Amino acid sequence: MLRKLTVVCSIMGLSLGVVQAQDDMMGDHPPMHPGVVLGPPEGFEPPADWTAGTMPPPPMPDDPEEARWIILDRFFKLMDADGSGAIEPGEFHAWVRDFHMPPPDGMMGDGDMHNVDMHVRRPLHSDMGMMDGVLRARADLHIAPECSDDLRSSEQGPQDEGVPCGDQEGNLIFRTICNTPGFESVAISLPDGRAAGCFGIEALRGEISFKIVSEDGDHIWDTTMGKESYRNLKLDGPGVFQVKSTGGSGDGGVTVKFVDVPADM
Repeated sequence: MLRKLTVVCSIMGLSLGVVQAQDDMMGDHPPMHPGVVLGPPEGFEPPADWTAGTMPPPPMPDDPEEARWIILDRFFKLMDADGSGAIEPGEFHAWVRDFHMPPPDGMMGDGDMHNVDMHVRRPLHSDMGMMDGVLRARADLHIAPECSDDLRSSEQGPQDEGVPCGDQEGNLIFRTICNTPGFESVAISLPDGRAAGCFGIEALRGEISFKIVSEDGDHIWDTTMGKESYRNLKLDGPGVFQVKSTGGSGDGGVTVKFVDVPADM
């Protein structure tokens, strides 16, 4: 029990450190230096030998600095999933919770991609059960953007062209809804001879559930029907379909993606 408690407390300490580090990095004035925040990935479980007695917790010294390095050493061992003694890229990426890369000095010209302040953030707590009636933020998805008129305008055109869907190719389309007044629904308009297929989730934020209804209000699909039915969903034109939020957290948002293809796919 003592060993289990030690492991749990260590993980809780790491998680609390992640939260604090994220809050610091997301302040009004992001640091002008690169920074990476690490935290336990989705579904993380301590190795069996950490709780089965074969790897007793090390004694913690009174010196806080020495204790910190002991915990960091255990943190390294947790990241080293295959026990090779080295952190592979995949092992490292799984633990990334926040990444900040400020623009380098002297790269401030108009249109220069080096001027972009690269920031990637993943939720600390997430749920891999994607379709249980509510979609919850997941570590393996992008964070859905805040809804706005500008975002709506940017999603009117395709995000990519020539995207495979079945035995066809078509345009990749995004539609974002949020649990924000005025942005709880968005239309999918399909002309005659076109269809929407190969549905997926591009990005999530918070918690949200949604449904898809036809122009006359007929129910077509909702999140309680499961991810397999969602992946196999096909909407045929002509028609206007609405993607509508049906609940979730106040900060909930989702970017629905699909491929616009010929109706005979």
